[in-house]
Amino acid sequence: MFAAPVALALALAGSAQAAEPEFAGTDDPTQEFDEPETDLSAEAGYAMASGNVEYWLLSSAVNGGHRWQKNKLGLVLGANVGRSRVDQAGDGFLGPDDRAIDMAETTRRYAGDLRYDRFIGEKSSLYALVGAFVDPFAGYDLRSHEQVGYSRILADSDSVHLVAEVGVDYAQENYMDDLGEDNQQIIAARVMVGAAWTVNENAKLEETIEVYENVLDASDVRVLNTIGLSAKLSDVFSLKLSHSLSFDNVPPGFDPDIETYSDLELRRLDQITTATLVASVF
Repeated sequence: MFAAPVALALALAGSAQAAEPEFAGTDDPTQEFDEPETDLSAEAGYAMASGNVEYWLLSSAVNGGHRWQKNKLGLVLGANVGRSRVDQAGDGFLGPDDRAIDMAETTRRYAGDLRYDRFIGEKSSLYALVGAFVDPFAGYDLRSHEQVGYSRILADSDSVHLVAEVGVDYAQENYMDDLGEDNQQIIAARVMVGAAWTVNENAKLEETIEVYENVLDASDVRVLNTIGLSAKLSDVFSLKLSHSLSFDNVPPGFDPDIETYSDLELRRLDQITTATLVASVF
């Protein structure tokens, strides 16, 4: 995987134009596409170690969109998988017995969203979305959701693009059997703010912040934040450094009687930092 300093240096010093905003809701609703337009990009990052420690990690994603007249259909797919050699004895190093067994799975998350936007007015659109993810290490055997809402462009210039969205999200949460918790259905209000800032002709910074509030339980709040710095290295390839944060105030298996955070079986906060090479297929 690329080191963060290298990614930042290339992003800021690259000679090509930065990529266009990628987050949902960034299209100009006043534009009507006379001819259908399609775009597709894929990104991947990989890390591997062998010797005194052994592991491998793979992060990948696919982003696609199709626009026609005042409509847009977008698809996002992502995967993070990894395995590591585990110190079974807890003696601080990998011994012959540790190396004799298969690597243990230490990361597995698959996610996907399909979204449709219908542009209305001068700066607005209505959207509908369906999505799901699998993340057993966060307690989810499967979490699927459906969403509808309203998107509004707040600012649109050569250097800054700002979008806000409000909506309703209906989620079906299926937990891992080991948690001993019943599956749930959650209705939540959603608020999102997304921004894209063209730092200079070589780099672009993007960030989205989403907040989900359970309408039946005010203590149940989820916050998602993604920030990414990208630079186009050629007509096909770009380099992207990103960080994603997921905070769940009531994670699966949460016991309200537990007062100390360290005693929770599942953590409230997950963070992922990746450096990936992005290929724009068309």
